Amino acid sequence: MDIETQALVAYAPDSNLKADWRLEQVKLLLSPKQHELKVRMVATGICHSDLVAASTPPIPEWGMTFPKVFGHEGAAIVEEVGPDVTVANIGDPILLSYSYCDDCSLCKIGQQPYCLRWAQMNMSSGQGYFETHDGQHASGMFLGQSSFAGTSIVNENSVVNVKHLLQSDDDLMLLAPLGCGLMTGSGAVINGAGGQPHDIVLVTGLGAVGLGAIMAAKIVGCEEIIAVDRVAHRLETARELGATKVLDSTKVRGNLSEDIRNLVQGRRISIIIETTGAAQVIQECVQALGKHGRFIQLGAPPLNFEIKLPLHAFFSANQSFECHFLGNTTGQEWVPVMIKWWREGKFPIEKLVKYFPARKALQAIHEMETGTAIKPVLVW
Repeated sequence: MDIETQALVAYAPDSNLKADWRLEQVKLLLSPKQHELKVRMVATGICHSDLVAASTPPIPEWGMTFPKVFGHEGAAIVEEVGPDVTVANIGDPILLSYSYCDDCSLCKIGQQPYCLRWAQMNMSSGQGYFETHDGQHASGMFLGQSSFAGTSIVNENSVVNVKHLLQSDDDLMLLAPLGCGLMTGSGAVINGAGGQPHDIVLVTGLGAVGLGAIMAAKIVGCEEIIAVDRVAHRLETARELGATKVLDSTKVRGNLSEDIRNLVQGRRISIIIETTGAAQVIQECVQALGKHGRFIQLGAPPLNFEIKLPLHAFFSANQSFECHFLGNTTGQEWVPVMIKWWREGKFPIEKLVKYFPARKALQAIHEMETGTAIKPVLVW
């Protein structure tokens, strides 16, 4: 039987690539198949990746077709389990992250964020899961979950069972954003860069990804943590979360790399975590990296952007430029770690979250785009 539910549906963007979001009643057309669960969404974080994807022109070969239900930082209660599901039972509270095949050569060596079937599992699956109010089929299973729907079908590998990790229903709502941005930023510092107390870490962009990196660098005890952004209240939040120095990029008059080097008084910056994806920021921050340093790109750069990499200088200084996904980890592995930190007061995500009822989803998106809200969470 079809299930009526509310959903934030993305229709094809206009010619200027402006996203077309519509909050409407839809029908969930399918029951959970093998290794799938039907869930009632409690809350979901809005991630910058959702906004980017909704502004991308249709690319059928990538599974980017519209209309589509995005959302990939869900918190939910299990309502039905399909065949062979072992991760959760009906009534269990769960958090949701990305999906992976668990069978390819990279998954088998613990590299699930780089799964050889990642695009198929997270972008192009889920055709025909929803029907819009005017009868169009809308795809679901975005990153294994499509959490911008009040009721959704999710992939078992996206599920993190948290029934033994929560103390209240409010916990589930607050912890919704752990499955992507915060995992990506914190995991990049610890799992990706292997941050140590002797490191000087530079973080560019202070959304949830960047602030997750700031908190992780503080947990590690890094010698210096430099935060760069153009929004004043984000810079202040970064200070509260562990940044030792901040740089307002709107006040840079020359080259950003020069101001960064001056800020650390010429000392060696050993790790750069870049989350903005902005071409100029990437290009200039490459010049700030110190000897034997690691530049880790997390923010998606513009299409067709080519960086001018000073290869001889990189070789001579034994530097590296790396592109990392999803904290080099899985939700099942890393979400419990972040919850433990949160309980210990080391990962205060409540300072980032702003709740919005689902009916105000468009306002939440607007506040994220303007920088007013760092991590908007829709409450279903």
